[in-house]
Amino acid sequence: MDNSFLFAFSITLLAGLSTVIGSFVVFFRRSLKTGWLSFSMSFAAGVMLYVSFIEILPNSILLFKESENTTNFFITNNYIKLILFFCIGCLIAVFIEKLLPDQKINDQIGKNFNTKKKIYRSGLLIALSLAFHNFPEGIITFMECYTNLFSGLAIALAIALHNIPEGMSISVPIYHATGSRKKAVFYTALSGITEPIGALFCYFLIKDGLDPFLEASIMSFVSGIMVFISLFVLIPMSLEYKTKLQHITGLITGSLIIGLSILMLNNL
Repeated sequence: MDNSFLFAFSITLLAGLSTVIGSFVVFFRRSLKTGWLSFSMSFAAGVMLYVSFIEILPNSILLFKESENTTNFFITNNYIKLILFFCIGCLIAVFIEKLLPDQKINDQIGKNFNTKKKIYRSGLLIALSLAFHNFPEGIITFMECYTNLFSGLAIALAIALHNIPEGMSISVPIYHATGSRKKAVFYTALSGITEPIGALFCYFLIKDGLDPFLEASIMSFVSGIMVFISLFVLIPMSLEYKTKLQHITGLITGSLIIGLSILMLNNL
């Protein structure tokens, strides 16, 4: 392996694991308060809804249009393609939520299983959806670092900042359900590790990056997962645990922080 690969992969690895920085919020005592749990759930919803509607779906349409002359698909209308893969993502989110094994969750959270199961499930769903989201980000970061060091570093920094609030979103519900900071950090790291996996996938299998149609399909699919989890899991749970206006402030804060990170990324 050449030095360019090692450097690009290392930068992508660091960008992905920056999610762990966000997970350190569980080391503050207030993170165990139910109001903070409500805030973190709506914060996660704000992050994922903003990313889906402002970044992923518009880019998906552009990529579907770019692939029109190179891909033969049984549907020609780009918006219908978007809706199709978005709905598949929603269905997969339902499927994953139903398949999460209760006994495995019980082993993780110990006592008070019935009261903590929903919180633990939500943490796992956030981690899974953001892991799907981080995979193509890893491809983008690696390719840019591999071909253009300066712009690659700038993109990696922006994505690292982008990943910190995602780490917060995963770690707080896991910590509330299990009472373990180690598990909260571990699950957050697992979500971020898909970025360097994306880098390896790019280097060994696809070289020149994802085909536009495939990338658009993945992005639409991921946005479907995120939107479903946000609307039908996170926001209802945030309302359930709120003590004041945490459900509103969390949603606004999550959208604002992720919006600023996307703005930084797009201006590079």
